[in-house]
Amino acid sequence: MNIAQRERIEQNRKMLSLKSMYFNRYLLVRYVTVFFFFVNMYWLISLFMSHSPLFFIPSLLIVVLLLSIAEQVKLYSNHTNNAKYTRYCFKILLYTNMVLLLLSFFSSAFIKLYPFLIDQMGSKAFVVIMLTIGILLILSILHRLSKISRNEDKHYERIKQYEEVIF
Repeated sequence: MNIAQRERIEQNRKMLSLKSMYFNRYLLVRYVTVFFFFVNMYWLISLFMSHSPLFFIPSLLIVVLLLSIAEQVKLYSNHTNNAKYTRYCFKILLYTNMVLLLLSFFSSAFIKLYPFLIDQMGSKAFVVIMLTIGILLILSILHRLSKISRNEDKHYERIKQYEEVIF
C-alpha cells in the first residue's frame, strides 16, 4: 500500500466516525421510539385478544412510529438536525397519552381501552402511572429533539471538537 492509499483509508475512517457521531445524536430518541413501538404492539395484541373495537388506536400509533423509525434510519446516510417526522410522532404520542390519561378516570372508557385489566382502583392507578411516565418520557424526547435542531446538544459540541481535530 502506498502513502496515498493509506491517507485515503484514514480519511474514510474519519468520515465514517464523524457520520456515526452525527447519527448517535439521536440514540436515546431511537431507543424510546422502539420502546413505544413495542408497548403499542403489546397493547394492540391485547386488544385483539380481548376483541376490543378500539384496536385502531395502537394500530395508528404503530404506523406513526414506523414513519419515525424510517426517518431515523434515513438519518444515517442523510444527516439533518431537523427530524420532522420524529417530532410529529412524539407530539401525536403526547396528545394520545394525555387523552388516554383523562379517559382512564372513566370506568366505561377504561373497560374499553384496557379490557384485559380489572376495573378497580389498583389497575387504574397502574395505567395512570404508566401514562404519566410515558408523557414525561415524551416531553424529554421533544426537549432533546428541540436541542438537536438548534445544535445545542452535548453531542454536537463533541462533534465540533472532533472536526477541529481531524480537519
